[in-house]
Amino acid sequence: MEQFGVLTLGSRLKRLSDYLFAQVQEIYGYCEIPISSTYFPILRLLQVEGALSVTDIADRLHLSHPAVSKQISKMLGESLLEKVQDPHDQRRAMLTLSPIGKQAMEKVEPILLEMQQVLERMLSFSSDDFMTALVNLEQQVLTDGVAKKVLDRLSAIKLVELQSKTHQLAFCDLNMRWLQRYFPEQINQHDLALLQSPMQWMAEHNGRIWLAVCDREGEESVLGCLAFRPHSDNVGEILKLAVADHCQGMGIAQRLLSHCLQTAHKQGVKTLCLETASCLLAAKSLYEKNGFVVKPVPFTSLYERADLYMEKTLGENS
Repeated sequence: MEQFGVLTLGSRLKRLSDYLFAQVQEIYGYCEIPISSTYFPILRLLQVEGALSVTDIADRLHLSHPAVSKQISKMLGESLLEKVQDPHDQRRAMLTLSPIGKQAMEKVEPILLEMQQVLERMLSFSSDDFMTALVNLEQQVLTDGVAKKVLDRLSAIKLVELQSKTHQLAFCDLNMRWLQRYFPEQINQHDLALLQSPMQWMAEHNGRIWLAVCDREGEESVLGCLAFRPHSDNVGEILKLAVADHCQGMGIAQRLLSHCLQTAHKQGVKTLCLETASCLLAAKSLYEKNGFVVKPVPFTSLYERADLYMEKTLGENS
């Protein structure tokens, strides 16, 4: 439809709407939320404003009276709503959330917070042209499953060591996405040697790679990763710390880094080092928060993009 531009605007917006409703319904089903995704605007309105008439609801949501009446009938049939009398006009019926409806909306609240995070990241592009923005939105929403990303954020996360072929592919994909986003012209042979053959890299350098994963019904998703390489003279190096874009802000990078610090300390490492780029403000802030300090680079870097060298001395409390 994209080739026809604005002539298919209505169809494209409806496609986005239908897809998002279906994705939300998938999330509700997995989380056992007993409501239809199409009910949400009405339920949220009543949750915020209290009892309203059908006409009030239609006016506030800018929907037709028949459309609202149809949804209301379904929600009354599912015991999500209750009818009460208008205290100012005994002849007029008002609608309010039932105990079941209130419970459902309380249960859906954490899902809405994570859904907001995912959708805001999908919309974090700039464009002065509406149709260009629509194409970007379609690419973000229709090609990447919204439900999967939201459920990733809602799932329990554990740290595991890289082992399987699936792990290797996910480790490579996660890092390549990061490199292509920030430094697409500066991916070199050293990056590829590690990313394409992580098991071989670990064997050759006595290294370790940890992954942050979640597991839903036997399907594992890799959401973050970090590689650690011990050197001589009790020095260790941190490499390839990356977190999936839709899982930023969840503390995954901190968990991986903390685990690496603890492991390195147990192995007798006295100094941990890493290279990063000054333009990566969030990464620099994370490292500084964990006691890493910027120092002069003691060697010629293998990475053109790396313009910061940082170290942390591991003491008794590390």
